[in-house]
Amino acid sequence: MTTIRVLEQQLLAPVMQYLRDLGCEAVVAELPFFDRGIDIYAVKRGPRASAYAVELKIRDWQKALRQAAIYQLCCDYSYVALPPNAACRVDIELFKQCGIGLLSVERDESVTVILKAKKSIEQRAYYIRKFKRLVLKDASNGTK
Repeated sequence: MTTIRVLEQQLLAPVMQYLRDLGCEAVVAELPFFDRGIDIYAVKRGPRASAYAVELKIRDWQKALRQAAIYQLCCDYSYVALPPNAACRVDIELFKQCGIGLLSVERDESVTVILKAKKSIEQRAYYIRKFKRLVLKDASNGTK
């Protein structure tokens, strides 16, 4: 059962579709990570297999940035997704310093990449292997 807040739920489908369009074959919502839930976790297979974590927020970009920074432990690329009115208020330099990407989700459900995430240097092999296996297994069982 997804515990994402109602307003954040509006960002969920467009961002999940964006990740599928990137080539991610396994995209899941609300993946538990310690005492948090990663709003979206996605895996792209292939020679450049990558894992993506996305934190959805309506306005509190500072909190979202902190959460996305933690998620760098378990993914290759970590993003924050916000509506445009919140995305335009972030400290983009802080996002760059942290290597966190920024997505803007419009009312028409289009997703714009404001800042591409850098490959995480904080990742831990144990978490990435565990989550990639879990998410890919769920995808192959049809529980995306």
